[in-house]
Amino acid sequence: MDEMKPILHINAGVGWSATKPLCYTFEQSGYCHRGSTTECNVLYYLYERKYKPVHANYYWHTDHKHRGYDFVKKNTTLGWYVQYIKSHLKEGYRGVCDFSNSNTDLPSKFLLEIAPRLQEEFDVRVTMIWRNPVRRSYSQISAWYGHLTDNTNAPKQWKLRDPAKEEYWENIKRMYPDSISYWRSQLDKPSHFVPDYVASYNAWNSAFDKVYPVIMEEVWADPSGLSDFIGHKIDKMHVNVYYPERGTKRPEIHGLRDQWSSDLQDLSDEDIKHGRKKLEWVYRNYERKFKKIPESWEK
Repeated sequence: MDEMKPILHINAGVGWSATKPLCYTFEQSGYCHRGSTTECNVLYYLYERKYKPVHANYYWHTDHKHRGYDFVKKNTTLGWYVQYIKSHLKEGYRGVCDFSNSNTDLPSKFLLEIAPRLQEEFDVRVTMIWRNPVRRSYSQISAWYGHLTDNTNAPKQWKLRDPAKEEYWENIKRMYPDSISYWRSQLDKPSHFVPDYVASYNAWNSAFDKVYPVIMEEVWADPSGLSDFIGHKIDKMHVNVYYPERGTKRPEIHGLRDQWSSDLQDLSDEDIKHGRKKLEWVYRNYERKFKKIPESWEK
């Protein structure tokens, strides 16, 4: 019976949608905690090692940002991940959560492979938190632009910039004088900067029974639906730099630098209109799947 198993709560992204404040909310409410890190990235590592071994060898074992991860240094397996989660079960919490944003990109074929073992060991719940696609995409691209063209105020993990790409980012600065012009350029091409919300939902829903999409703007206004899904009352959401949207007027909250260092400029009405036109497919996919676009995304 699931109620006898410890909870493994997996959040499948999406970055720049307040994933970290959601994780902090779970932790402060006593629902589940994050183990030794918010984003362990083990599941994506296992996926790439099996299906993209060449890329995995470079990205995880050669790239200086990742080769120091403890799980990379070990012969990590799904069994190792299970034991990692179990080792972080703690009194006062109902389970452990994995908030790796890379979970967004896991395909259904891999999820179908790992689901039986995970569900044998845990009561698995899955959420994915989604923010207005235009606002979210700007935050991500602006963060990349700011941290990789001038990373003096970047979070620690961003400072590990690959020297081989220095010339590339110098050229970006010359071509695009500010974050909005760079954002607009990225909207004109297929890019990982624009995740497909519905595709991610379909992949996770194909493998797991308990899957719940969270609309960022709605859950911070009323967390009751999320409380019902997890079976644990959330009285108060952790502070979220992106709610309400404040652009450059956002507060600099400790522990949320990824948020407050992202929006380098304020989007004009014309910028938002342009972004909406370019990302219309994201909104329409959502509407086809869930019948109605969130009202907060239409404002």
